[in-house]
Amino acid sequence: MVKCVNLAYIFNTFNMKLEKPPSSAENYTDVVDLVFGRQHAEFLENIDSRYLYWDEIKHRKDLPFGKDTFKAWNLIKMNRLFNYKTISFDSYSFNYYLTSALQKELHEFDLKMIGGLYENPVTDFDKIEYLQNSLLEEAIASSQIEGAATTTKVAWEMLKGGRKPRNHSEQMIFNNLRAIKFIEEGADKKIDKTLIVELHKIMTVKTSAEECAGDYRHDKIYVQDHVDGEIAHIPPDWDKIEKLMDGLCEFANTDKEFIHPIIKASILHFMIGYIHPFKDGNGRTARALFYWYLLKKDYSLVKNISISRAILESRIQYDKAFLKTEQDQNDLTYFFVYSIKSLRVAFESLVRYRDKKKNEREQGNLIAYKLLGKGLSKRQADLVGYLYIKEQTSVSMKEYASKHDIVRQTARKDLNDLVRLNLIEEGKRGKNVVFKIAQKKGVDKYLSN
Repeated sequence: MVKCVNLAYIFNTFNMKLEKPPSSAENYTDVVDLVFGRQHAEFLENIDSRYLYWDEIKHRKDLPFGKDTFKAWNLIKMNRLFNYKTISFDSYSFNYYLTSALQKELHEFDLKMIGGLYENPVTDFDKIEYLQNSLLEEAIASSQIEGAATTTKVAWEMLKGGRKPRNHSEQMIFNNLRAIKFIEEGADKKIDKTLIVELHKIMTVKTSAEECAGDYRHDKIYVQDHVDGEIAHIPPDWDKIEKLMDGLCEFANTDKEFIHPIIKASILHFMIGYIHPFKDGNGRTARALFYWYLLKKDYSLVKNISISRAILESRIQYDKAFLKTEQDQNDLTYFFVYSIKSLRVAFESLVRYRDKKKNEREQGNLIAYKLLGKGLSKRQADLVGYLYIKEQTSVSMKEYASKHDIVRQTARKDLNDLVRLNLIEEGKRGKNVVFKIAQKKGVDKYLSN
């Protein structure tokens, strides 16, 4: 038996004990009539709106049977049982319940989070900038989930500057960025073993997991809670992996029964973690396939968000979603609830970025308008307005001349006039002379005179 040392999808940093729900099958007869009679419909709707787990229910004071928590749990489980859909991979079966709350979340996600963004889109320039940053953020956060120790700041400097990785953590991040680009290029392809193995190889090159690359594992493995050493998850035996993964690929590539893309992507995410097809690197692969499937289903805005950053910032809930599913009779609904919440958080970050950029543009345009009234040309006013909201940005004379289609001499005069007025200042970017805002206070003072 081989221990999974680099815990691929749970328990990297937390001791996540969860009490297993009580067995309720023998007592279902006590509550069948109550479920069909809908005597406690409001209570059940409230519980399932957040899809509460056993340990979140047993101490509640609003249970319908006073202190009889077991009967209340039986009522909840019976209601869920009647609403379950079942999905199987080989001999492994999983259930899920698309509650009214979940369906509403999916609908609102599609309409408001995606449609709403297109009603007030970011500009092409801002979109490119945010896309580039989101890809880097996803690569960094996905690696940090798996234990990469490099700080976000150092990782950003490496990826933006094109520097080669200096250590294991930086290599993980670099690999993740390559994997994301690999997925984007192949978003129209069918998923199969070749694609999954190649994706895993890209994820693990020059890291401690590289020895696991090239094929599915051929050993028994278990996932261990490294805090106390107890076994957290025992994946299927290695001789079942090929068949399980073939079934998962067929599930991903066919639409015999419509399943909402976010739900289906979440199933792929969970199942890679559950099957654990590789000795290491499963978590990174699972999140990448979640990303891949949403791209495949035309959720193009997923490229503009960092799903892994949302997961990293709610890591305990991520771990618990896996545990709750397995502890409660393979009920995937717990994982769906978490996945949708993470996507919503990630898209809300994009919406905040859009609104921030909109406010910046309005502020920049206002500054430019006021500067026109002070006698500056439109070219000069637009430049100062732009640099005013982008304090860390600089513009070379060549860039300024090219943007406005003017000769070098005209560009030099424009810029020299602005320097003389103390609105911008001259500096260096490598060997090039560049210009940036001198001080916002200087611009404000100039406008107030």
